[in-house]
Amino acid sequence: MKIAVIGTGNIGSTLARGWSKAGHEIYLGVRDLDTFKGKELLEDRNIRAFSIPDAIARSEVVLLSVPPDAVPALAPYLEGAEEKIILDPTNAFRSKPEGYASAFDALMQLTKCRHIVKAFNNTGFENMAQPAGLDTFMAGDSEKAKKVVAQLARDLGFENCYDFGGNDKAFLLEQLGMSWINLAIIQGLGRNIALNVVKRQTQ
Repeated sequence: MKIAVIGTGNIGSTLARGWSKAGHEIYLGVRDLDTFKGKELLEDRNIRAFSIPDAIARSEVVLLSVPPDAVPALAPYLEGAEEKIILDPTNAFRSKPEGYASAFDALMQLTKCRHIVKAFNNTGFENMAQPAGLDTFMAGDSEKAKKVVAQLARDLGFENCYDFGGNDKAFLLEQLGMSWINLAIIQGLGRNIALNVVKRQTQ
C-alpha cells in the first residue's frame, strides 16, 4: 500500500518505520526536502520524501501526524483527495484548530474527504514501535477505510483494532487518547503503559 505520512515527529516516524517494515511504500510529505526533521528515515529503502502535494497525490492513505492546530492549513492539500483514506492520530492536548472542536472536526468541515478515520491516537510512540499484545482503536463512518486501518494495525503488530463506531465516536476516541496522556504523563505512571480491552470469563 502507498501511504503518505505528513509530519515526521515521534508518531509519524514510528508509524512510517513500522509500515515500511511490513512492506508498504511510505511517502513523507515535507515542506523542505533538504532540511526536514527525520531525514534519517530515508535510509529505509521503502521510504521516500516528496513535497506535501506530491506525497498525497501518490498515496492511497494519508496520515496527518501533525499538531491539531496545523490541520486547517493542510486542508487545501486534500482537495482532490476525496476518495483517499485520511488518518487522524491527533489529540487536542496542548492545542486544537481555531474554531473547531478537534482536528477530526476540522477535516470533516474543511474537506470533502469521504474516508476519514480517527486512529492510532490511544498510546505513545514507544508502544507503537513495539505493539505486540496491545490493542488499538478506530472511529469513522467509512467501513472501507476502517478495513484498511484494521489491516495497517495488524501490519504494525497490534493484537486487536477495536471499532469505536462512526464519526460521532471520534471525539470519544480522542478522550481515550487523552486518558492515556493523563495517566502516563500528568499522573506520572510513565509512557510504558497501555489501555487494553480485557475480556473476563464469567461463570
